[in-house]
This record gives sequence, C-alpha cells and structure tokens, in this order.
Amino acid sequence: MRDRNFTLLWIGQATSAVGSAVTSVALPLVAVSTLHAGPAPVALLTAATWVPWLLIGLPAGVWVDRWPRRRTLLIADLASAAVLVAVPIAAATDRLTMPVLLTAALLAGVAGVFTGVAFNAFLPHLVGPEHLMASNARLQTTASIALVAGPGLGGLLAQAAGPVSGVLVDALTFLVSAGCLLVLRARPEPPPERHRRQIAEALRFIMRGRLLQTMLVVAAVTNFAMLGLTALRVVFLVRAEGVAPGTAGLAIGAGSLGAIAGAAVAARTARRFGSARTYLVASLAAAPFVLLLPLGGPGWRLAPFVVGSVVALGGATMANVMTMTFRGTFVPGHLLGRVTAASRIFVFGTVPFGAATAGLLAGALGTRTAMWVLAALYVLAPLPLLATEARTRRDFPGSPGVHGAVQETVDG
Repeated sequence: MRDRNFTLLWIGQATSAVGSAVTSVALPLVAVSTLHAGPAPVALLTAATWVPWLLIGLPAGVWVDRWPRRRTLLIADLASAAVLVAVPIAAATDRLTMPVLLTAALLAGVAGVFTGVAFNAFLPHLVGPEHLMASNARLQTTASIALVAGPGLGGLLAQAAGPVSGVLVDALTFLVSAGCLLVLRARPEPPPERHRRQIAEALRFIMRGRLLQTMLVVAAVTNFAMLGLTALRVVFLVRAEGVAPGTAGLAIGAGSLGAIAGAAVAARTARRFGSARTYLVASLAAAPFVLLLPLGGPGWRLAPFVVGSVVALGGATMANVMTMTFRGTFVPGHLLGRVTAASRIFVFGTVPFGAATAGLLAGALGTRTAMWVLAALYVLAPLPLLATEARTRRDFPGSPGVHGAVQETVDG
C-alpha cells in the first residue's frame, strides 16, 4: 500500500468491484421487477455475462499478450461504462426490453474478458513476484468487501430509486477505474515476443501438468454449481420465498462477509501451513456449508442462507488467492496472458451452462429443488483434489527459469 502505482490500481479495482456487485443484484431485479421476467430469462441474463469467455477467451489471451496491458484495461473500463449507461437511457426512453438487457450483459461480459485477462497478466509485472501473494490477498479482500456492500446497496437503490439506478452507479465506477489507470505510471512493459504468440503453447503448458489440470476441472465444476446458485438466489429469495428486495440484497451481501475473512487470512495461513495445504483444506472443508443455502426463507430462515454463504465464500476466496498467486509465479511472463485466458475458459466457460441449467432445473423441479441439486454438486466438486500431489505438498511449486524444469516440478 506504500506503492503509488499499486494503490491507484487497488482504488480503481475496488471501486469498479463495488459497482459490479451492485449490478449483480440490480440487473436481475430490473428483469424481475421492471420487465416481470421469470427464472429462465433471469438465469440467461447471468449466463450472457459469461458466454464471451467461450466465444473470445483464447483469442483475447493472445491479443492481451500482444498489446500494452494497462491500455487494454483502460479501453475495457471505458467500454463497460458505455455499455452499462445504455441501460438507464433505454429505460428512460421506454425502450428497455429483455433482449436489450441481455445484449448489455453480453457486451459487458466481452469487456470483462479483456479486463480479467489483462489484469491478471499486468499485476505480476506491476508488483513483482515477491509481493504477489500480499497484493492478491489485498485485492481479494477489497473485492470481498464489495460483495458485502454491493448487493445490499443494489437492493436499497432498487427500493429507493428503481433497480436501473444500480446499473448507472456501476457505469460511473468504471469511469473511476479508468481515471486511476490514466494517472498510473508503471515501468515500461516488456515488448511481446511475437514469434511465440501461439494459443497452442498455452494449452500445452496447462495440459502437461496434472496438478494444473485437476485444479482447472475442480474450478470449472465448482463455478458451474455456484453460478447456478447465484443465478437463482434473487428469484429464490424474492419471488419464491417472498423476501423484500432490500432484505434479499442485504442477506446476499452479509453472506459475502466470509469472503472478506478468507481473503484477510489467506496470505498468513499460507505462510504458516503452506499454500498447497491451505488451498486443499479451504476447498474441501468449506464446500458442505453451501447445503444451507436452500434452507433460506423470510425471517429467521435467512440465517442458514447467510451462514452457508459466509463459510462457502470464505473457503472459495482463500482457494482463489492461492490459485492466482500460483499461476502468477509459476507461469512464464510471456505466456501469462494466454495461460490466464485458457484457464479461465475452462473455469468460466461452464458458468453460462450452470446458469442456463439452473433456469431449466427451476422450471422443471421448482427453484428450491434446483438449489438443492446445485448445492450437492458443489460439495462433490473438490473431491478429485485428494488424488493429486496437493494432498502431500506443503506449498505449490515455484517457477524456475526454464520451462522444462518447471514442468518437471509439476509432474513430481
């Protein structure tokens, strides 16, 4: 935090994270309250945000490795602001429809692909490997705080000024992030090695390591289940259970307190017990608490929903910090954009299917039963980790200078 460049990056990301958390509740509330959409269209709205990872994820990784990453982040922020501000304009002119909302979510997702890839490739360059764990932990902490404040703010804005107001707030936060990037003065980024810009190189790097493969599969299935639950939570609480929108937003936000705690202790826990052990225990021990989510309802029945969210998100956030730091130190810098993009296609590519499946399950079995099915899948997802070297390692392997040596370390 004594570094000016990191502080500016942190302020911009924290602000836009609050806005994105507001929109995570505001967009479904626009669909439910303003457009009177059912569970399936609302689930499709969540899916539309993640579909771009399947469509352009790998090319985006190649492009990010070729382009200045700070400039890419700046353009993506401005594009996100432009897309989101179109939603309140459409609402003000009585032209807001479900296709318009889906298109906005899709285009915002496209910008989000470039933001996600470029940010994870830019951060190790900005802070250096020795500060990467602490930087990731601090960024995850503020992102988790945003998850607490954002949904509650989104719900309250929806009650006070209509759900569209939350989308406008999100657009403004992207402008703040862009402003921080504009005044950031990092050292020059290394020129790209254009002769090594093949997508296949990133895929070969991932597929030659059993640990990376298993971590990606676990993350993909976990995201499938969790984003299915996320796609249904507003419909479940507000429509199926009759919880007021503001109360639902506060409950969702309160559940994210676990993410703050997980991010706050991640680096310290990894230093004491080891990064691989922290990742394994956080993934396995917290998952069963997600079974409390389908027990939620009005009044005191919100308590299990909040408790389940707190513990599950706490474990997921700790695992996230370990994963991002492992990738940032393990992957060679010239490959980082492509490996990040390829990894996120596996991890995020299942999200649209999870959201769409959630909508289909809710339509066929009811919202609560769909929540139970997805929660059970979430509990089973981390079990394959027990068959990997993460079970016996204290720490994840570091990254020697030679790719072959790196791979030999991974394969044990």
